[in-house]
Parts: sequence; C-alpha cells; structure tokens
Amino acid sequence: MKKKLQNVAFIQLRSRCAGMTLMELLLVVAIMVVVTAVAAPTVQQTLANQSLKKSADRVRVAMGQARVKAIKNGEEYAVFFSPGGSFFNVAPFRTFEQQGALADQRERELSEGRATSYEDDLLPRGVVFVAAEAAMDARGADVLATSGSKGSLEPIFFYPDGTSQDAIITLQNQKQATIEVHLRGLTGIAKTVRPDFVETEGSQ
Repeated sequence: MKKKLQNVAFIQLRSRCAGMTLMELLLVVAIMVVVTAVAAPTVQQTLANQSLKKSADRVRVAMGQARVKAIKNGEEYAVFFSPGGSFFNVAPFRTFEQQGALADQRERELSEGRATSYEDDLLPRGVVFVAAEAAMDARGADVLATSGSKGSLEPIFFYPDGTSQDAIITLQNQKQATIEVHLRGLTGIAKTVRPDFVETEGSQ
C-alpha cells in the first residue's frame, strides 16, 4: 500500500513538472514572437540600406571604369542610366542608340522576373535612379548635337583627358532612403554620400 502511494505521488509530481515545462516553453515562444515582430522592421531597414550602399558603390565603380576606358581608347565614354529605372552601363557615347534598346530590354526582363538582382547592368531589386544633376559643358553639348540621340537614357560624359561632367546621381530604395554619387568633373573622380548622414564614403 505504501509503495502504491509512493508511485502515485511520483506520477503526480512528474505531471506537475511536465505542466510547468510546457508553460515555460509557451512563454519562451511568445517572447520570441514579440522580439521577432519588434526586430523585423529594423532588420529589413538595415538590409535595404546595405543594398542601397552597394548600389551606389557599383555606380561609383562604373564611373571609374568609364574614365579609364575613355583615357585608354581616346574617345568619349558615358555611364548610361535610366531615370526611374535600374539600368546602367558603361559604353562609348557613340553607342547611345544601342544602349537605349538594351535598357528597354533589361528593364522589361527585370519587371517580368527574368532578370536577377546584382547583374552587371542592373541595380538590385527595389533600388532605382530617382534624380540626376549634370553640368553640361561645351564638349558634352557638341557630342550630343553631333549624335542627335534622344531617348529615355541619361548619359554622364567622360573624356579622353581624364575629366568628366560635374554630376550628382541620386538612388533610392523601397524604404525611401536615398544615397548620392558625386562626380567631380575636373578629376573624373566619384564618391558616395549619404544625405541623411554627414560622413562621406570612400572615393575612387
């Protein structure tokens, strides 16, 4: 009889322990859900900002490539980009018309899901060119007048002597955060700047 009572007491104790463990588990799960809900927007914002910075760095690198190619090949090069879109490319300015056709094709592929982020001529999904300010100089005006090219693309000129247009290009992500790429015409050197921060990113 005594042994049976001990067994019953042991079973009851074990049941109480199991119940407490389940409650603790539910409490931990609830805390994790709350923490995740609070942290998710911050994580998403951080990832979006990282993508925006990488996009600006890629545009800055493209400007450096355009400058080098213009010097090496002795002709005007441009960084072509589509305002409101994601396409950009480095090519001789004389290929303006072909670049326009390529931009239309790539933007269409991106909208249809047939192009992926971080391809050579496309910004990551959700990042677009939203504004551009370029000081048109006499040489750029002459090249434009000679080519007669018009279209949805905007060119930023780089010349064989290593100079370029003064320009500021603004990129924006889906969180409405922006970053700028500043190009100094006298040196043809570009740098990235976050308008909402004072510091300047590394230059090329």
